[in-house]
Amino acid sequence: MSSTLNFSQVLLLVLPLCLLSTVLASSRINDRKSPNEVSLYSESDNVKMLDSESLRKALEMDGDKSKLVQFLNTFCGDCQRFAPIFKGLARDLYKWNSILRIYGVDCAQERNVDVCREFDIRQTPTLRYFALDSYKHNHSLGLDIPSQDPQVITTTLADFISRNEQPNFAPLKKDDNAETLFKRHIALGSPVQFIALVFQPKDSLIGRDTLLELLPYKELEVRIVEDPAVFANFGLKDTSLKLAIIDHEGKAKSLTSAEDTSKAYAAVLGEYLQSLNYQPEPPLPIVEASNMTEFLDQQNQAIITEVLKPPRRVYRADLEQAIDKLLHIELPKPPFLEGNNLTALKNIITVVSYLNPLNKDGQQLLKNLRGSLSKAKTMTGVQLAETVESLEKPLKKIFKARRYVGCIASRPFLRGFTCSLWTLFHFLTVEAAKPPYYFKPGSVLLTIHGFAKYFFGCSDCSRHFQEMAKRRRLASVKSHDEEILWLWEAHNEVNQRVASDSTEDPKFPKLQFPSEEDCPTCRSSNNSSEWQREEVLKYLKTIYDRGNLSFYGLPTAQGYN
Repeated sequence: MSSTLNFSQVLLLVLPLCLLSTVLASSRINDRKSPNEVSLYSESDNVKMLDSESLRKALEMDGDKSKLVQFLNTFCGDCQRFAPIFKGLARDLYKWNSILRIYGVDCAQERNVDVCREFDIRQTPTLRYFALDSYKHNHSLGLDIPSQDPQVITTTLADFISRNEQPNFAPLKKDDNAETLFKRHIALGSPVQFIALVFQPKDSLIGRDTLLELLPYKELEVRIVEDPAVFANFGLKDTSLKLAIIDHEGKAKSLTSAEDTSKAYAAVLGEYLQSLNYQPEPPLPIVEASNMTEFLDQQNQAIITEVLKPPRRVYRADLEQAIDKLLHIELPKPPFLEGNNLTALKNIITVVSYLNPLNKDGQQLLKNLRGSLSKAKTMTGVQLAETVESLEKPLKKIFKARRYVGCIASRPFLRGFTCSLWTLFHFLTVEAAKPPYYFKPGSVLLTIHGFAKYFFGCSDCSRHFQEMAKRRRLASVKSHDEEILWLWEAHNEVNQRVASDSTEDPKFPKLQFPSEEDCPTCRSSNNSSEWQREEVLKYLKTIYDRGNLSFYGLPTAQGYN
C-alpha cells in the first residue's frame, strides 16, 4: 500500500491539527498539568507512574511495604538509556511484590515540579528507597541508591529492607518454637502453612537471600537461624543442619541441598512445596505496549512530512515550548535560590526577556519577571513558581504552542524538549549579534552554561556540557560571531557523541549540520568534512533569524500578537 497522502487526506490531517492548536492555545495554567502524557514505564513493567499528589498518598498509605521510587526526566538521555535496564530489574523484583512497591515520577511534567523540589531531586535518574512508614511519620526523604547496575540496586535494596523492615528478617530467638511462630499467623489469619529454617553463618546472607527468593510462596515463611541450638526447639537434634521445614502441625523435616547458596536452597524448598501442590504466585505477565491511536499517528506523520521538506526551517512553536517549560518546570525546581544559582536565574530571565520571540504579552511577562527578580537576594523555587503564575494570570494567551513541530519525534520520548533548547540557544546567540547589542559577546553562552550547571534536569547532559565548556574555553569568546560559531561547533560535537545512540530518532539522525543539501557553500568543495566558517555563519544568521521563523502549527503571524 502506498504511503503517499493525496490532497484530501492531507487536508483531513491538517484541519484537525489547526483546530487542536486553537483549542489548546486557549488552555490556562492548569491545563499544562494534565496527567495524560506517554510515560517511559507502565504497570506491566511493575512500575506505577505517580504524580505529586498520588506519590505522597502512596508513601503515607502504603505503610506496610517498602517503596522504591525512580525520579526521572523523560527528555533525559540517561533516563531513556536506563529505562530498559530498570524495566528488567522491576520485572525481576515482582517476586518481592508482597513487601516492595516500585514507583516512577516524571520531573519533566509541570504537575510534578513541587514533589521533585520537595525531595530535592538534583539529578536524574534518582533511585530512592523509603522504609516502612518513614514518610508518614517524619516525611523522610528516603535513601538514595547511587547506581544503575541492577545487581548493585538489588543488593542495596535487600540490605535496606532486611535492616529496616519486616520482622521475618530478624534471626530466631533462643526460645522460639513452632507454637510461638504459628500462633502469630493464626491470630492474623495468615495463609502461612509452613516455616522454613535456614542456618546463616556469621558474615553470610544466605538466610536473607533465601527469604527474598521465596516470597512468591504465600504459604511459606522463611526464618533465619544463627544459633544451631535453636533447631532443637523444633525437634531437630542435628546441630549441623542447614535447612529444614516445619508444617502448621509442628512436624519438622530436614532438607539437603547440593550447594550452599540461596538459589539452591530456594529450589529445594520450592520443589518440596510444589510436591504438596503449593504453587508460587505467577510472575508478571508480558504485556505488549499499546500503539498510539491511528489519529495521532497520522497527525504526527503529517507534521513530520512537513518538517522534513527541504529546506530546513526553525519553528516558533519549538521556541515557545522551550521558554514555557523553562519558566514552569526547569527553573522552579531547586528548593532554594541564592548565591550562584540565583545569579544564574537572573541572567537567564534577563537574556530571554530581551531576545525572546514571544508575543507582546509574553514579552511583558518576562519584563515583569525580570523586574521582580532584580532585587531578590534569596527565594525558594515555590516562590518563583508563584511569581510566574501571578504575573502570567492577568495577561492574555502567551504560550500558544502545545506541541513540538520542528522538534517533533517519530517515537515517544525522543527529541522534544532538548531539541527545543538547542533551537532556543541558537536563536538567542543570533539575536544577541544584532544591534542594539544588549549583551556583551559571550554573555549568552555564559547564561547557557549557568542554566546547564544549576537547572537542567538531565544531569548527564549537564555534566557533558560543563566539561565541553571548559575544554572549548567558552569564557574566552570575544565576539558575537564567535559566540554563534562556538555554540554551533558545540552542538555538532554533541551530535557526533550521541549519533547511533538509543536516544537517536531514526527520522532525524544526529548529523553534522548544516547538511550539504541545506547549505551547499558551507563545506569545502575539495573536502566535505572541512567547513567554510564564514558561510556557516551566514547560514546560521539566516536560519535562526526572527523574521525567518515558521508559524506552522500556530495561529498566523497576522493574528498572533
